[in-house]
Amino acid sequence: MRNPDLDMHRRDPRLRFPKAQFAYPADPRFSYCMHLPPALIESADGVRLLVAMHGSARGAMAYRDAFAEFANRNRYIVLAPLFPVGVLGDSNPDGYKYIAEGAIRYDEVLLGMVADLEQFLGIRFPTFDLFGFSGGAHFAHRFYYLHPDRLSSVAVGAPGGVTLLDDTRDFWMGTRDFAERFGKPVDLVAMRQVRSLLLVGELDTQEFVYPPEFSSHVAGMEALGRNRVERNATLYRNWHEHGLPAERVIVPGIAHEGLRAVPTVETFLEAAIAR
Repeated sequence: MRNPDLDMHRRDPRLRFPKAQFAYPADPRFSYCMHLPPALIESADGVRLLVAMHGSARGAMAYRDAFAEFANRNRYIVLAPLFPVGVLGDSNPDGYKYIAEGAIRYDEVLLGMVADLEQFLGIRFPTFDLFGFSGGAHFAHRFYYLHPDRLSSVAVGAPGGVTLLDDTRDFWMGTRDFAERFGKPVDLVAMRQVRSLLLVGELDTQEFVYPPEFSSHVAGMEALGRNRVERNATLYRNWHEHGLPAERVIVPGIAHEGLRAVPTVETFLEAAIAR
């Protein structure tokens, strides 16, 4: 290895078992897997970071592998966190989607994972690209509201529920109590510096709301739209009303299929690199 930072860590399990899932040292309830492009062996110059956030099925490794060829072409490291179901022992599958669960702040866990990767590789990532589909998109767009200063771009794929920039509704449908809940207000000026993509499959038209027995139930969810296509449109209009530089893509021929949406995200990122 000619990259001195990697050579220094050549006995680290993350190099010996590069396809494995690794516990997050600060809180081993959580873990991540990653893909390191071969070019990183030669030099860390110009290497970017893409965080791929899983959905409810927790397919972290599948998303990592889906982005591997793209990562090799474009000098990207892919970090794919794993936030398990039922971290608090209550079988809750949705906690990470809403950023906070009990005393856990999932945004801070992700930033800690990025810091862990930085220390291991000897590379700083002041900003990174973030993608999430379905449950991962819940997390991704709410992370964007909290930490636009850490993002180069955000790609939000077909979340079932969307948080609007709306001071007439409380979280999670709106942002009226956002600062009180999360300790910082939404920073629209910073958000306008972040490229964003809203994508959804054209066949993702199943109508649903969260029933009252769900912890994520909020009265009036129907106002967001009957299905993910309509909710995607609602969020897109809301972001444009607030001057956010969002693109919208309806992916032809697919329903709620996150891995089939990956090429659309790659096209979005490669266009940004070309610019």
